Amino acid sequence: MPSRMTIQCPKCGQPNPVMVENIIDAQQQPTLKASLLSGRLNTVRCPNCGTPNTVAAPLLYHDASKELLISFVPMELGLPRDQQDRIVGDMLKELTRNIPKESFRGYMFQPKQALTMQGLVDQILEKDGITHEMMEGQRQTVHLIEHLMQAGPDKLDDAIRDHDADIDAEFFQATLALLQHAAQEGQENVVNALLMIQERAAEISTYGQQITAMAEQQQAVVQVVAAEIEALGESPSLGDLLDLAVSYADDPQRLQALVGLVRPAFDYQFFQELTVRIGKAPAGERSRLETLRENLVQLTQMVDQQAQLALQNAAGLLQSVVNSPNPDEVLEENLDLIDDTFMAVLAANIQEAERRADLQASGRLKQIYEKVVRLLQQNMQPELRYLNELLSTESDEDALRMIPQGVAQFGPALLDIMDSIGRMLGQQGQQELVEKMSFLREAAARHVDSEPS
Repeated sequence: MPSRMTIQCPKCGQPNPVMVENIIDAQQQPTLKASLLSGRLNTVRCPNCGTPNTVAAPLLYHDASKELLISFVPMELGLPRDQQDRIVGDMLKELTRNIPKESFRGYMFQPKQALTMQGLVDQILEKDGITHEMMEGQRQTVHLIEHLMQAGPDKLDDAIRDHDADIDAEFFQATLALLQHAAQEGQENVVNALLMIQERAAEISTYGQQITAMAEQQQAVVQVVAAEIEALGESPSLGDLLDLAVSYADDPQRLQALVGLVRPAFDYQFFQELTVRIGKAPAGERSRLETLRENLVQLTQMVDQQAQLALQNAAGLLQSVVNSPNPDEVLEENLDLIDDTFMAVLAANIQEAERRADLQASGRLKQIYEKVVRLLQQNMQPELRYLNELLSTESDEDALRMIPQGVAQFGPALLDIMDSIGRMLGQQGQQELVEKMSFLREAAARHVDSEPS
């Protein structure tokens, strides 16, 4: 459980009560582990001046799956050795309070020690399979990003070309992580600088051009497959989908897109029908169809594993929110993890609580739902917020009345955004919303054309 304490903001001197995490159980609190590794743990924003303050506090980190237990007492606290030992002992008692004695393991009696926060993070990453060489590579990548930020807009392109060989997948991952952290800290200048680096590196660097081309190719494949599925009608038959899968047997990209778009169609009955078709096929065709069946099994398993992992992560995040004394803070820190899967898990938990007639649980979960919706709306770009309201209208007449406002506010660029959202909805199979967006896009285009230049 987090502890309550009062800190004084070093910038404005305002005393602020805060909740501080001292114990992290990686299996039970994956979001706290993510906060620790990203440098956001026990960082709070001063409500008076907005300055982010990181609280120096003792930590006990536990990961039962890796038999890892590490204690960390910040040196800046200036605590004598015996007091450090008492603090670690108290945290250990708190951690193991609900663990049955027969479940104790040897590593639990003697925690490893970390002298610095970076040392703690390094030990965790090493157990996660990230070697010292990999960590050093990450540090060099961060140094490169810092160098590009210092180059400034005028010299950025040349600096990117000079370091073309060092710009790879890890570079873009690190840039994204730093960007998210800066956004959460309200560092607008840093966010803008990182966005420019990300954009220019994608356009100029060899690796950036390659991944951009691949993304465009994959997007084009998904659109083609989505169009062919749509051409089968609202309720395509099993035979139609089987014919489509067979036509993609020698095209791995289209086959993967097909499974991703209509995974529920690949059920027991589908594979049973495919097996029957293999049995009836000419001898020269059977090997191709058997390979298709193997590929489809692998692809469906991959999609299911990804979905299961997403569900587990969403459930873990929801548990952290429910158990936290400050759910708003947990939600704000993990806003990038709130997606359709999280909302589905939250909705399912609300339904289950209502089924059990657990009014307390359902009430708390509904409050969390309202907080999430409010946060998403607050952080949504104005154009997306407008389109969300547009698609949520009850009638076409209500939506059409909103079109002039949107065109006046966002101009012709609104049409491109509507096109992008329409494609995304199509990939998600939300045909009704696709049709509504197409109808409204035509109305917006007419209004744009009628506007005086």
